[in-house]
Amino acid sequence: MRESGVQQGYFQGQTAGGSKRERTRSALLDATVSVVAAKGMEAAKILDITEAAGLANGTFYNYFDDKESILREAAYGIALAVGRQLDEEMSSIGDAGRRVVTATTRFIEIVVREPDWAHVLLGSAEVMPEMRKDIYRYLRSDIELGVEQGKFDVEVTGFLLDQVASLIGVSIRTQISTGPNAALTRQTCESILRLLGMSPAKARKLAATG
Repeated sequence: MRESGVQQGYFQGQTAGGSKRERTRSALLDATVSVVAAKGMEAAKILDITEAAGLANGTFYNYFDDKESILREAAYGIALAVGRQLDEEMSSIGDAGRRVVTATTRFIEIVVREPDWAHVLLGSAEVMPEMRKDIYRYLRSDIELGVEQGKFDVEVTGFLLDQVASLIGVSIRTQISTGPNAALTRQTCESILRLLGMSPAKARKLAATG
């Protein structure tokens, strides 16, 4: 029998068989994901989270200091889960262009399959500067590699990274609303490659390999 009201999700799955304290903490994190997906980062309240978890409101403070702390842990936990999946596929890819296409394609596919994750990741990137900085570190690394390899012809700035992230975010939100769309994902990759200075023909050909 479950000890909380929230449907078992990713975090509870990670602590199945653990102590009651671990399971309760995970239930709060899964509830946070559900509430953020339904209401957004700003509108989510601690009371919403505890109600979704089937726990007393005061229980929250036995595990987290405030709303920001649980939002941060939920966002980083999901980012880590997505990152592990990407790392497995990216480890053998040395070409920066292929890295950008593969990372973009797989990231979109993963979060479109898990729309609640998408809401948390996109929302946290908007309201948590440290989260956005961590995400951008991976983008910056691959783009700088592409410049070194002669694949990309751009100056790597915060504004450029904002544009890349915006293209990915629009693609994700559209696909969550209308359904998975491989053609749209390819168009997103092609647009990113062109933004990075690749010719239209090369960008189209490389995007098709995703």
